[in-house]
Amino acid sequence: MKQWKLLEPFTLANVTLKNRIVMPPMCTRLAAPDGSVTTKMVKYYSERAKGGAGAVIVEYSYIDELESRAAVCQLGVYSDHLIPGLNNLAESIQFYDTVAILQICHAGRQTTSSIIRRTPVAPSPIRSRVTSVAGLTSYSETPRELQTSEIERIQDSFAQAARRARQAGFNGVEVHGAHGYLLSQFLSPYTNRRGDKYGVDLKGRALFALETIERVRGAVGPDFVVGYRVSADEFVEQGIALGEVVEFAQLVEQAGVDYVHVTGGIGESAHHQAQPIYVERGHLLHLAERIRSSVEIPVIAVGSLDAETAEQALQRGAADLCAMGRALIADPELPNKIVQGKPADIRPCIRGNEGCVSGFFSGHSVKCEVNPSAGREERFSVQSGCERKKVLVVGGGIAGMEAARVASMHGHDVCLCEKSAVLGGHILEASMPAFKADTRALLAWLIAQLEQSSVEIRMTTDVTPDLVRKLEPDALIVAIGSDYTTPAVRGINGSSVVGAYDVLMNNASLGAKAAVVGGGTIGCETALFVAEELGKDALVVEMRDDILIGSEPTSAGALMERMERAGVAIRTGLRVDEIARNTLVCTDATEQRHEIEADSVIVAVGLQARKESIDVFAKLCPAVYAIGDYIEPKNIYHAFEDAWKAVLRI
Repeated sequence: MKQWKLLEPFTLANVTLKNRIVMPPMCTRLAAPDGSVTTKMVKYYSERAKGGAGAVIVEYSYIDELESRAAVCQLGVYSDHLIPGLNNLAESIQFYDTVAILQICHAGRQTTSSIIRRTPVAPSPIRSRVTSVAGLTSYSETPRELQTSEIERIQDSFAQAARRARQAGFNGVEVHGAHGYLLSQFLSPYTNRRGDKYGVDLKGRALFALETIERVRGAVGPDFVVGYRVSADEFVEQGIALGEVVEFAQLVEQAGVDYVHVTGGIGESAHHQAQPIYVERGHLLHLAERIRSSVEIPVIAVGSLDAETAEQALQRGAADLCAMGRALIADPELPNKIVQGKPADIRPCIRGNEGCVSGFFSGHSVKCEVNPSAGREERFSVQSGCERKKVLVVGGGIAGMEAARVASMHGHDVCLCEKSAVLGGHILEASMPAFKADTRALLAWLIAQLEQSSVEIRMTTDVTPDLVRKLEPDALIVAIGSDYTTPAVRGINGSSVVGAYDVLMNNASLGAKAAVVGGGTIGCETALFVAEELGKDALVVEMRDDILIGSEPTSAGALMERMERAGVAIRTGLRVDEIARNTLVCTDATEQRHEIEADSVIVAVGLQARKESIDVFAKLCPAVYAIGDYIEPKNIYHAFEDAWKAVLRI
């Protein structure tokens, strides 16, 4: 059996972690409106501790009732009345022999007056750059510059928050100096233009953090863990440089912190904070490795790590501990499965950022695209001892496979029928590009889990009324999927026109210049595939004024950035009227004609639900449920959620 360095115990200050796996802080919005702990939050964190993590760093907790709050329903540590709930949370984590650390933070300019009921504050009155991604415009108000007396008050609030965390029974606190929040704003020349002792140079910009650490340490004493989280690269112009962060890490070490948690990005570069599938795993490891070589205290690495990349990071000495956030949202049992010698059974995080990140932009609580129970542990749970029923699942795409898997876990007799010779549905072509390796891993995991289960799988089987009568199911789950949409455009059947499916499956021969009609996820991913892997000139033509409208914003931002690097051209606001030989004829909003040269035209305007009716089955089965693309073309998040909902209703 493989010897995992991840499973080795590690001593951090005065506590010992049972392994080197850390759950990093991630805002869940599971707190009550006043910032107090809820039963949902306790259940969520308990599941991750029960799954075997060595330490859990509980999410951003705001430290005062003035300007420190960054989001609604955010955890608070601003008052002693919150201590009983925080104690319950700490004990629920520690019950499983897991170290519990509370992150304390101040939003600075990364909040709004609608949340804090006053003007946000910052080291300097510098407004965030306005950006528009996926149809979502992000901005912030111009913040008010903090006065020296206010700085001292905020530092005292940090100290009192740390004192409450200790009183509540946590093993430590993590001072959040990353991701563009207040301490990060003071450290960065991008956001700090002060001319007093808290600005000018690195020494001045670091002073606020160093004084805060001193006050926190004074409030909790020497035998309590105090960590510091830092963005070692902000991924914005004029942001702080790694060399300065290395020097800063040495300063916080001298100030008495017990570890440095190395991350990256700020609010304006969010796809570098929670890297989507279009960014390689371990994107931030080089930052942690550089800092670890410069300090004596332990370093925690983070950044799209899974079990394998985390293990490799430890083996090469890039970090002492590895934080896996979304991976533990996707599968809380990740550590236990490694201990049991079953790493292949770990449900993979596919980094689509649906639920875990997209929900933040929508004001929702945390969820997960491949684990519907995340944040909803009480409602979406496997029900043992339920009445055993016969379940027939029609369709072996992602929704049908998950429905069959979950129904089997509930103890039902399940038969899955797939019309074709392969499982996967549209995930087959969607996972073909090299940058979709995570999606391929999910498909492989689902197939393997089905093969290990009691599900009967029938391939090349068309489900007819006669078959339903023969099998006599108690419940029928219809997941027959969707087809690609073919627009009504002159020349759509021409010899130079191909569909996205054939391109992604390498069934098409393309010319040197390829125009992709459709600027949604399918079209943009196809264009990137054409440019990166086929080496062709790629152009996306979109009728709307922007591409990737409605897509998860961090994923859209990362995909746009990668398309730009690959040289993919983008033309928006153009309606395609005709596909002629080597020419795409378009019209803009003013009815002006545009001709675009293209050797090949790839149609990728989306999907539409299949037209087969399930009415014929309604009289043959007492319970019929439609899920996935058959209802409406959706993403993996909705496919998994639909599957769980159907099974829970049986």
